[in-house]
Amino acid sequence: MRATAPQHRTSTVLLICCTLLLAAAATVLGLAPQARAAGDIGELTFETTSGKIADNPTFPKVSTEAACPTANAQQLQLSLVSPSGGTLLLGRTSVGAPYDQGPITADIPAGTSLEGRLRTAIPTGSLDGTYEIRLFCRNAANVGFDYYTSPIQVAGDSWKVPSAAVTPTTTTLTPTPAGTAPVGTQVTLTAAVTPPGAVGKVAFLDGTEVLDTVDVAAGAAELKTSALAAGAHTLTAKYVPTDPAVYAPSDSPVANYTVTEAGSSPSPDPTETETPADLDVTDEDGTPLDVNPTLTPGQTVLVTARGYTEDATVKVVLTDSESPFPDATADAEGTVADYEFTVPDPLADGSYTATLTEDAADGHSVEFVFSLGDAPGPDPSPSDTAGADGGTADGGTTDGSTGGDDSGGSDGSSGGDGGTGPLASTGGNALTLGLAALSLCGLGTLFVLRARRGGLLRF
Repeated sequence: MRATAPQHRTSTVLLICCTLLLAAAATVLGLAPQARAAGDIGELTFETTSGKIADNPTFPKVSTEAACPTANAQQLQLSLVSPSGGTLLLGRTSVGAPYDQGPITADIPAGTSLEGRLRTAIPTGSLDGTYEIRLFCRNAANVGFDYYTSPIQVAGDSWKVPSAAVTPTTTTLTPTPAGTAPVGTQVTLTAAVTPPGAVGKVAFLDGTEVLDTVDVAAGAAELKTSALAAGAHTLTAKYVPTDPAVYAPSDSPVANYTVTEAGSSPSPDPTETETPADLDVTDEDGTPLDVNPTLTPGQTVLVTARGYTEDATVKVVLTDSESPFPDATADAEGTVADYEFTVPDPLADGSYTATLTEDAADGHSVEFVFSLGDAPGPDPSPSDTAGADGGTADGGTTDGSTGGDDSGGSDGSSGGDGGTGPLASTGGNALTLGLAALSLCGLGTLFVLRARRGGLLRF
């Protein structure tokens, strides 16, 4: 018993020492910062989400949703993980390093296609299946296990990203100048595509005719053209995505556009609440005149005409008159404002047109119509129309009207006193009726007298 006591004390001391060492180690580990587990750190996206497995490179450009860890930001390695767990290198790059600022977009050079790499792991048979593509963040020594990942599906000779959501897009079109322009003017067509990251092209159309196709850059595409013919146009912009599996195509609303002949006034916008006129005319006091006003020789009016070229010289002429008029000058808006037009004196009564014409080939013109003197009276009624031989349509021997000394032709009659037409006929009829009335009155009087004498009447 005495021999075993020292051994027992030694064992006890050793046990106490081990316990203290374990407690110290636990304390150190508990106070030390927790290390983050390496592995999946985000989603990997591709510029195209489908294609052929024989394409080389199969994935020319990849993107991440964030950056690489600072300690592993010197290289990017793209690898394929097979269903069995094997990892195959697809490509590697350090262009643009470090990759500690995100998100990352990188071109991954490859020595062979996806099909070539898969055949190293599956020499024969079908390659169909779901695989994982990983983009590893590595340090300068090619060490690092953080990665971005995305699954792909292989079927036959094609691959695609499964369940890839198609992003909707919108396209708008803005022509400049807006609404209308003279023929030959350079018109700028600007298409805006949202979201701004949409990749593809924009086709600019006039009706069904494609004017040109332009690449989209930062959500915009622009076309300049001077080839729009005079007339009405329906302009649209059509966004065509590079990969329809990523972005949906979209068409802009129609932009109605009018190209006018050179020097002509553009058509007014039908949506405007008030349509501007080419012509305004006032008197010298500024009171507006009616359309086709009646003026007097020597009267001065103020004429405002629109639609000319900026600073154009405008000639003024008056129909059926050789009177000279001073030239007018259009302002920066193409308007001749308050031109003093004086009616020549003397000038015969009638209707006249003053024309203000731009002094250029096919120059724009504005006409001002006015009248001098009284307005012409109404046309005579059909019953007053003279007959072919100088009689009247109603007169003549057919209705019993004859003149005293001169007889009319077969179509009418003329009296000896120069009376003609329905008034002469009416006078003859009235005379006949008057004589008949007097005769009846005389006969009535004789009847009354004889009746009283005979005792038939007693009043």
